[in-house]
Amino acid sequence: QFLTKIRRYFDKIGGVQKLVVSFPGPIPLQEYFDIIDMRFELRVRQRSYREMLSQRAQQFRAVQRRLLTRFKDKTPTPLQNMDTLLEGTYQQILAIADADLQTTKSLETADHALSVGTKLLLLLVGLWCPGLDDKQVGILESALTPNVNSADDVGWEESVDASVTMLLRTCLAKTSKEQAAIVTQLKMPGDTNKLKKHIALLLERINKGGSITLNTFSENNNTREMLAS
Repeated sequence: QFLTKIRRYFDKIGGVQKLVVSFPGPIPLQEYFDIIDMRFELRVRQRSYREMLSQRAQQFRAVQRRLLTRFKDKTPTPLQNMDTLLEGTYQQILAIADADLQTTKSLETADHALSVGTKLLLLLVGLWCPGLDDKQVGILESALTPNVNSADDVGWEESVDASVTMLLRTCLAKTSKEQAAIVTQLKMPGDTNKLKKHIALLLERINKGGSITLNTFSENNNTREMLAS
């Protein structure tokens, strides 16, 4: 929208030369990767809290059952500090739930930051690689999506990595061997190293003239041969 408004303004006032907006590079990937890492750390922390919350909830129910059994017994036996364990577990649940809530709020803020950062990255890539048309930019945006929502069943990291990998193994593949590589299942990764590597490789191949299409490596090769002949 920003570029559209600028172009409309200069078209309106007129001029000898047509306005050309470009970006000489390099793409600020490290700053973008810092945003990805910050959000991913929050995802890991949230998952850890929820695993702990599940464990403490199971422990709480188990102690509850044992206490109820003691209370129903006609010949009561000592509680053996189970009442203290129940209270301690309950307090732990409250503390973990509060920490999880704060992490969720921080993750929502990180979602917004990553969404804005991705939109800016896509804008810069479009200016950095003027050979990209609207269709190619649309495909790139579908793969490197700015739609970030931590509430989704599939995380942004694994979804984007799968989409970017698909482009690298189809239209941007350099060899048939790359095209034959097996795509892994969608699951939360242990870190973001592979994702960042794939994004950097994607932008490198686009900058070197790679065409983003829905064609495979072999179809693109056939097209190049037809144009050459």
